[in-house]
Amino acid sequence: MTKPKFQNAIRINHRGFLKESQKRFVLVENQTGSDDFSVFLIDDVREIKVFEGKMTAVLEDGITYYVGDFSSVTKNGDYFILAGGYKSRQFVIYDGVYDICQRIMLEYFKYQRCGHPLGWNGACHLDDGYIKETGERVDLSGGYHQSCDLRKSPGGVSIGVLAMLRFAMKDETEWGKILVADEAHWALEYFIKTIQENGAMYNTLNAPFGWEGREFYKSAAPSSAQWNVTSILALGYMYFKNRDGLFAKKCLEKALLSYDYMMSDKREEGVYKHPDKYPMGMDPDFFYEQCRKDSTSDLAYKIVASKDLYHATGKQKYLDAVKKALPCVLESLDGYILTRKDNNKKTVSASCSYCWLMGGLLSLCDAYELLGDVYDLKEKLTLALDKVCEFADKSVWRSIQKIYSDEDLDVVDGHENKTRRESKRALVKFDGVYYSKEEVFEPSYACYMGIFLAHGSKLLGNKRYMGYAQSVADSLLGANVLDSSHIRAIGYNNPQHHSYGQFFPSTPFIPGAVGVGYHSIDVYSVSSEYDMPCVGISMYLLSEISK
Repeated sequence: MTKPKFQNAIRINHRGFLKESQKRFVLVENQTGSDDFSVFLIDDVREIKVFEGKMTAVLEDGITYYVGDFSSVTKNGDYFILAGGYKSRQFVIYDGVYDICQRIMLEYFKYQRCGHPLGWNGACHLDDGYIKETGERVDLSGGYHQSCDLRKSPGGVSIGVLAMLRFAMKDETEWGKILVADEAHWALEYFIKTIQENGAMYNTLNAPFGWEGREFYKSAAPSSAQWNVTSILALGYMYFKNRDGLFAKKCLEKALLSYDYMMSDKREEGVYKHPDKYPMGMDPDFFYEQCRKDSTSDLAYKIVASKDLYHATGKQKYLDAVKKALPCVLESLDGYILTRKDNNKKTVSASCSYCWLMGGLLSLCDAYELLGDVYDLKEKLTLALDKVCEFADKSVWRSIQKIYSDEDLDVVDGHENKTRRESKRALVKFDGVYYSKEEVFEPSYACYMGIFLAHGSKLLGNKRYMGYAQSVADSLLGANVLDSSHIRAIGYNNPQHHSYGQFFPSTPFIPGAVGVGYHSIDVYSVSSEYDMPCVGISMYLLSEISK
């Protein structure tokens, strides 16, 4: 037998797999031409063959890949694979396999703390913040730097923290009782400060290039951010009510104040307008066009926040709010091919902007969880989940390619949604719908869809969807075109970190950071910036498939 080459031709999750999960690998080069593969258990100094299988050849864009499945291997242990004349890297199988990933990603939040000795730059920005309209100083120190910059973006940070807290609600680890509780407390202390007496959230959208105090605005933050923070505070109450009752009460009081503001006539009508010049990278068409009262996005967020407050308080009015918002959201979502039986509409998926990331399809899961099968919700969820799987199968990696649309995503009040319109130049027509044909992986989008698949799998009792969620996790952890783990300090290789424009002063490589993605045309492009939403959503995904 020819000694196999030890290279990265066998693309596999660098960390490994849960015992009962789907287990796949992709061979990108077959030296032997054989479709046979073998799985070996490493037992002390022995290498024991425990499985033999056949790979399936897949022709994609003129390249033949070979896909192997060894899901029936479930014994705890360390393994490697022989296939096509290659030997894979070592990986593990056991049910705590993603525990270390989540723990390291949690450290990202600690490194990004602003105004704390354990932040990567120590106790910085202690002068936050100065109110632009009045010049007064209000104590708004704390919170986090979001990504490769010094900002405390209300939208981006809140997405990451909300996802981290959803992970926290599922976490049962011994280390989590200490580390997760400490991080949750730090995050919540800051967000408690951000809710003003009138219920509006202080806004801070600027581009600080130094370490002086930031400017904040009394005019409300974008509605997507405030809905997220409402949910964050409601989860904070539930997380701490049996740990620290007084702190939990503060979280709930602010959550209720924020929710009441969002439901009131005090909110401004129309599309969000920033009170100052938009900082670079904050494209208003991309981030804020759906930030308006009673848009589809707004109503989806209302469902999510109402669900969280219903769980926190048990009050009927929050359940009633879900019932009231759902028909309008479904009316809009009926424009999606995801929830239709026909292909008359070209719309494929909710936009992956800061206005949808923690709402959108997940709001349907929340509504189904609370209300059951109303308005044919089970059928619509099934159609959506099946369509996501269909699109995942268009890539050998099943990484959920970035999907776009040429149709209006938001039909409420006749408003036109132009989110990501600039990306249409990259669209390719395929099977009656539009999607980006180039291989794309963006953790903020793919992991969001993975969460939808995993959550839908549990709600509907269909294990098939969980297999596709696992494929998203596999792509996150190295089973991709780059053979690159997107989580720094986990696995092998990382997409190149980029620094330009807004990303000054230069920020360090941070363990647990997750890059926003790559594109196969330019895999080391500027898209490799790391970002807090990607970190939180990746943690959330791994908790969904693990629990």
